[in-house]
Amino acid sequence: MKTRTWIVDLSFAVAALGLAVALRLSLLDFKSVDYFNYTKVWYNTLRDSGYAALGQNFSNYNLPYLYVLYLVVRLLPGLPSVVATKVPSLAADFVAAWFAYRIVALKYKSSTFPALAAFAVLFAPTVVLNSAFWGQADAVYGSVLLASMYCLLRKQNAGAMMLFGLAVALKAQAVFLLPLLLGVMLRGQLRWKYALYVPGVMFASLIPAMIAGRPLLDLLMIYPAQAGQYEQLSMHAPSALSWIPESGRYYPYFYPAGLILAGSAALALALAIFASPSRLTRSLMLELALISAMLLPFLLPKMHERYFYVADLLSIIVGFYQPSLFFVPVLMITISFFAYQPTLFGVEPAPIGLLALGVLIVLIVLNRHALPRLFPRSQDN
Repeated sequence: MKTRTWIVDLSFAVAALGLAVALRLSLLDFKSVDYFNYTKVWYNTLRDSGYAALGQNFSNYNLPYLYVLYLVVRLLPGLPSVVATKVPSLAADFVAAWFAYRIVALKYKSSTFPALAAFAVLFAPTVVLNSAFWGQADAVYGSVLLASMYCLLRKQNAGAMMLFGLAVALKAQAVFLLPLLLGVMLRGQLRWKYALYVPGVMFASLIPAMIAGRPLLDLLMIYPAQAGQYEQLSMHAPSALSWIPESGRYYPYFYPAGLILAGSAALALALAIFASPSRLTRSLMLELALISAMLLPFLLPKMHERYFYVADLLSIIVGFYQPSLFFVPVLMITISFFAYQPTLFGVEPAPIGLLALGVLIVLIVLNRHALPRLFPRSQDN
């Protein structure tokens, strides 16, 4: 009977993986505006100039992503450029699914729920659209963040912080998990010396580009340059600032206000984790990670619609850890899916302000669920 069950499980896994691959293959030929304006240009530069291109300022992305794209150029030179530029994200989809499997397997000994979590990641509409259709790089840093969370949950703190540093080096939006890490450090469960791994990994990631001839100061200015690229409070993100009318008149006021509010909320979350008398179980840490990954892009200015990507991934995992919150990933991914529509398809099936209200409601639900666990009532009352 056990052999028969094993065969059924394996057949299901192989079929599901095949469908996940087939689904992505069906979308690969799509060329987005971002492909023509950015990734195609980067790919062609790396193809034509080789390693020496890494010494040039030809991309607004940080270097680790360009290293990955350079490897694709070198190892898979026969691929059409539109496919080649999507390869890093396509591979990262399966890495993210693997770590979703590993994280859920920490709770469930049975292989059923971890496998379902992995396939929920692979078939989530925003995951598929982001990588296979749009060709964005969010899966690359998102998968590394899940790997970091896996190490953190297993108390492999050095690995967790090195992977977090790599995620930040890949994309600045990885800092959305910083409030959780800061709170755990304040509690003494994560030694402060491990914080040095983050800038250490980030600096090490710049060395190949410096060898290629790019000045260190130029490399250090990549993220500040990204931050100053647009002067819009919300880039189609379902954030609180989408409720402010887009006008140059309001930007000078609400841009700093948004930064201050987001910083204050991040610090408040970290301090709440520090002050909590409760043990930080894996379930609670994942819930706090999801709150962190939602709270910062909800409050920060200049957020793109894709910046809730990590929240989408974590919501799936939280849904498996907390079955009573099964509706959270459904709502979160639906909101993100509709937020993608104006940019990808030129339509707005739901007003962005309404989607932002949906994010706020999910945040309220999560906080109402997490706060009693962080600060349980005394049994004497």
